[in-house]
Amino acid sequence: MTPERWQEVEEVLQGALDRAPQDRAAYLDEVCGGDDELKNEASSLLWAHDEAGDFIEQPAIVTDAHVLIDGEQAINVGRELGPYKIVEELGAGGMGEVYLAEDERLGRFVALKILRAYFASDDERLRRFQREARAASALNHPNILTIHEVGEADGVHFISTEFIDGQTLRELLRGESLAVGESLDISMQVASALAAAHAAGIIHRDIKPENIMRRKDGLVKILDFGIAKLTEADPATTSTEEPNKAQTETGVVMGTVGYMSPEQARGLTVDERTDVWSLGCVLYEMLTGRAPFATATRVDTLVALLEREPQPLFKAHSEALPAGLSQLQGIIDKALRKERDQRYESVTEMLAELQSANREIASAPESKTSANALQAAASASFEKETRQAQRHVLQALLVIVLLVATVFFYSRSAARREANLASANATAVTKPYTQMNEAQQLAFISEQEQKISAQMGDGPVVLNEDALRAIKRHVDSYVARLNSASTALGGEDLRVVYARPAPYVPLIARSFAARKVPLLVGLYLPMIESEYRPCVESQFGAKGMFQFLPQTARQYGVAENEMCDMEKMAPAAAHYIADRMAELGDDAESMTLVLLSYNRGPEWVRDSLRQLRDTDNYERNFWTLFANRAQLDEQFRKENADYVPRFFAAAIVGENPQSFELQTPPLTTLADTNAPAKP
Repeated sequence: MTPERWQEVEEVLQGALDRAPQDRAAYLDEVCGGDDELKNEASSLLWAHDEAGDFIEQPAIVTDAHVLIDGEQAINVGRELGPYKIVEELGAGGMGEVYLAEDERLGRFVALKILRAYFASDDERLRRFQREARAASALNHPNILTIHEVGEADGVHFISTEFIDGQTLRELLRGESLAVGESLDISMQVASALAAAHAAGIIHRDIKPENIMRRKDGLVKILDFGIAKLTEADPATTSTEEPNKAQTETGVVMGTVGYMSPEQARGLTVDERTDVWSLGCVLYEMLTGRAPFATATRVDTLVALLEREPQPLFKAHSEALPAGLSQLQGIIDKALRKERDQRYESVTEMLAELQSANREIASAPESKTSANALQAAASASFEKETRQAQRHVLQALLVIVLLVATVFFYSRSAARREANLASANATAVTKPYTQMNEAQQLAFISEQEQKISAQMGDGPVVLNEDALRAIKRHVDSYVARLNSASTALGGEDLRVVYARPAPYVPLIARSFAARKVPLLVGLYLPMIESEYRPCVESQFGAKGMFQFLPQTARQYGVAENEMCDMEKMAPAAAHYIADRMAELGDDAESMTLVLLSYNRGPEWVRDSLRQLRDTDNYERNFWTLFANRAQLDEQFRKENADYVPRFFAAAIVGENPQSFELQTPPLTTLADTNAPAKP
């Protein structure tokens, strides 16, 4: 789906959310007209939004359970409900309130769940609820919350569950980091419970940190099985893939945004592999401290879990990791496959691999598998402090190689400025490119590509010779233009072209810094798009330095007659790139995909990555697409495959002017990112 289409869907969704529930269907009919695809997409997201409402976003109650209660019912402390006496209110959610109650028959405390009148008023929904809750109450497993009773008193439908003295996983995650072994132990207990539930034909559908508790003795309990989904087929339903309103209303809670599977988010039927996905999300969060698809808004999170891949657990390649940690990465990868057919067939299969990884880690030296070692290896995007430390280390190594100088550790912006100055100084000791032999040229390109990638994001990969030669072809093409007499776009003297950006650099720097987009992207995109000609227009109608199409410019607040105005276009381009970073990621590898999406579109990028996911040496970056270009479409091979190499070539030339006989300084040294933006 194109960015423009996503914005259209989101606008329709927001419009529907602004209306009363009973008015939303009519609104969708009116605003979507005959556009069935738009209506279906908006309806699916609207349903997911409603099902993941306030109740399921609330923290689980420490005492063990959620409660479904009618907010209009006068359930007060001290009131008796059948054999239960309400002791205190524990919490509230969109569906009602949670109470601690005393079972006066047995002299024990329970957590009392009360079904809200809205649900109880529908006979069919009530029957399904009771059937599923009673089926769950038949589960007998030490890691599953015990349901004591499903009953009714004074017209109020309720469930009583065991009272647990412990903490939710969410509370545990708010404290100190969990050790690797501790995370595996919790995951294995949860997997064991799910295996028992699945064997009984019950899918949980809402595995998340709030629904997992650990007692003081270490025993883990899964909560909320009373509102799970039976896997037996609905006689009235024959399709297994089409969203069905009756099905989606069967269970009260269908999932929590951020942990629900792609099929849940789309409103499709679910099976055991939905719980496999959610457990994978929880394991990922225990190991990294961050949910795999967390974003600023619920809608963005839905888009992320449908379209984006999570950051890898570890910066190191799998072959460089201890065997146990490599197994963990493989488990996460398989559990979080977008297509359910590619996940574990059963949670039992996942449990076996968790146990194998646990044995491997337990037998390895502690220094290789401790929580600290894991955090040191974890992907830098998870923690800001980790990101900064890794960036400093990488830049220190580069500067030592280039300058044999001391590098002091400052903030991220200081580190980037330091790298820019290193680039400027390095040119003084590097001989001209034209005087290097081919091996020296490739080594120079490799070194400069790593430096540029490090300034664009964390975790750059080392390129193979095929990728380096692709960049080199474009560097050589630039060098061939020295002393050119042509005035045509793409043929001018290189010195003329690289003298052109200087007046625009401060504006670009302010605009891209405001959106937290790497400066190099803002400086060298116009170089490869227009060579800094302010009003050049392509045969496709793209215009200006950043070569926006008129419809894209309008989407980002720029009228067609303003597309030659860099004061307008620089902020719009920064905004556009920031949106693509939100979709595709902001580490060094993901930034190569962001660059490609500028040329080909993010939807094609995501689809192509999925197509190549099972290829050897798969990594989530442009270079994987480039290496497997024979498997991709002709347009990529003929047009798009050169886009990212050309960007790196332009940046290498611009950041090493003395090596290419230019009279201008490195473009990044002309930027003052601390200068105040213009009002």
